[in-house]
Amino acid sequence: MMQLALRLPLLSLAVVLVAAMGACSDDESEATNTQNDAGTDTGTDTDPGSDAGTRPDGDAASTACTNTLEFAPGEEQKLQDAVNSLTGCANIVLAAGTFNFTNALTIRQAGVTLSGAGKGAKGEATGGAASTVLVFTTAAKNTNGVDAVGDKFVIRDLAIWNAKKDGLRVESSKNVKIQRIRTEWANENDVTNGAYGIYPVKSEDVLIEESEAYNAADAGIYVGQTQRAIVRKNIAKQNVAGIEIENTKFADVYENVAEDNTCGLVVFDLPGNPIAGTDIRVHANSVKKNNRANFASNSGSSSTVSQVPAGTGTFILASRRVELFGNTWAENNSGDVAVLSGFAIEPDPTKWAAGGGNFGSKDIHIHDNTFGADSGTNVDNGSLDPTARPLGALLAGLYAYGNGAAGITRVEPVIWDGLDPDPTNTTPANDINLCVKTNTYPAGTAYAVADLNFSVSKTLAEQDDIAGAWGATTRAAPEATPYVCNGFTPALTPVVLP
Repeated sequence: MMQLALRLPLLSLAVVLVAAMGACSDDESEATNTQNDAGTDTGTDTDPGSDAGTRPDGDAASTACTNTLEFAPGEEQKLQDAVNSLTGCANIVLAAGTFNFTNALTIRQAGVTLSGAGKGAKGEATGGAASTVLVFTTAAKNTNGVDAVGDKFVIRDLAIWNAKKDGLRVESSKNVKIQRIRTEWANENDVTNGAYGIYPVKSEDVLIEESEAYNAADAGIYVGQTQRAIVRKNIAKQNVAGIEIENTKFADVYENVAEDNTCGLVVFDLPGNPIAGTDIRVHANSVKKNNRANFASNSGSSSTVSQVPAGTGTFILASRRVELFGNTWAENNSGDVAVLSGFAIEPDPTKWAAGGGNFGSKDIHIHDNTFGADSGTNVDNGSLDPTARPLGALLAGLYAYGNGAAGITRVEPVIWDGLDPDPTNTTPANDINLCVKTNTYPAGTAYAVADLNFSVSKTLAEQDDIAGAWGATTRAAPEATPYVCNGFTPALTPVVLP
């Protein structure tokens, strides 16, 4: 297969989400979970919380918990029994060392803090003198590692190793703090690894900081169907997707390292979910070398990301009021940033009714970032697979045509599909308000933005007029019309948690 410098970030983008439409949930541990998305929940809950970026100060008030329970390695059953019988708040302290579990550690009580002696280093499968490792290698099939539902939940300073499903799952909870956690699976590129490393969903006021996620077969760090989240100073490597923000309102994602994944960092909405994601700040992140071959399952029960091509830096789909600034992208083989309309995966507007018609990407501000010189040169690492990653193969064909027709040999730093949020408008001129300005590009960059203007009546997987699509593609040089615009108002402000 020839290695084409094709623009597949777009491919990667849509590829990622086409699977979402037909995939079944991979979640069998919760009766209410039937979502067909990158997350494993249906999104049938009503939108949690208010539409404010901060919670009232009064909600943060709490009385310090005085109930402290301490456990040492070898006391796993005692720990399980204590957790199962909790009737009030508790500080659960785990000593340094290794805890081996045959089932999930399930918490169903508000006001619980679970803490260890430290998360240890990458690859550390057993606890040491200054680390606590929870090992789930022999746990029951399809169980999570730590599985929590309860307000004011705190987990810190421990590692979760070889969970059968999600490493840390927190659901339907308010005021959640995840600090200095490491989730990891022993094997790299293993389709049987658990889906998610750190996975808060359907929650409010979530903090994930100074944590690490490795080898998840879907996403290392995920926030979904949530209001107000801060994801900062984390490391996500060797996952299919590094960091995912899905159907979430008000998020700050900054100072993270998303490298050596299949796809680095994504922000998107999916159809059928009642929460329309908006107001996402993505800044000061390193998104480099995300060229790991996709190892997600491509079976009928696969995750959304099973079709994403290797080499995808960042994609945005069906999202509003997203600001990317101060980030660094480099050496992502398929491309750095792609922006998609939800019509790329589902062209029927009625399918997006649950989220108020949230199919349109709009108000995307990409400014003051640095784009490296070596991205977009080898789509999907040159390993195109029409069966496993059909959209990738289609777009590869499109750009093979473009390479011959126009000599374009590299994916532009920013691409978007041009599918208009208004299906009656067939000639959009950046009416989604995509602003791309004051970024730093490699020397000699001729074009900063490409509009891949596809038919609005077809998903990207259905496009069959390659010559026509290529002919409709437009490009803009750095700091050129129509993409030099001033973002959106009101401006985004940092998320403040209780």
